[in-house]
Amino acid sequence: MKAFPKFDYQGIEYDLTHLTAFSCDYIQPAKSDGTAEKRYRCIIEFSTHCFTRGENKRKGETLSDIEPALQYITAKETRIFCFERYQVSKMLPQIMREISRNKCYFTSADDKFLTISVTDKNGKKVDYEIYFSLQRAKSPKHDVHIYINSAYIRDGDYKENHGTKVRRKPVGFFVLLHNTLVNKRIKRPK
Repeated sequence: MKAFPKFDYQGIEYDLTHLTAFSCDYIQPAKSDGTAEKRYRCIIEFSTHCFTRGENKRKGETLSDIEPALQYITAKETRIFCFERYQVSKMLPQIMREISRNKCYFTSADDKFLTISVTDKNGKKVDYEIYFSLQRAKSPKHDVHIYINSAYIRDGDYKENHGTKVRRKPVGFFVLLHNTLVNKRIKRPK
């Protein structure tokens, strides 16, 4: 599985190997109704959005405003290396290994979900939003491909719906896995 190349800035090397795709099995316990335990073999892959950011269009920022040494360039796009996202991304592999213990929520896009609430380096609870999509895996070694589209700490300036926080609807992680595997549309809870 291909790793992201390291990022160098002002003589400091930022290793990104923690974001190399990896396999993870999630085991859904047997139910009291006699439903057997179910194992989902997943491949988890990360995007550059887990450690980079886009331009702040609200503030009129463009790439030309950004020091070229901070630009992270791929074949698809150029983004800005984000030291905060990078630091917090070190938790992502473990968070994803344990995601079945957390609540997932629908976002505005039907194929993306998020999980939140981690402790930052200062011991403070913060909203770490992890947006991911699921599809049936193409490899016979895996059942479901989980792609982390983006992950970042939600800053205090964020306002949804003109200042009121949108109430997100939870969905079970095993529901997401099962429905993806059997090609069943995942319905947004009402």
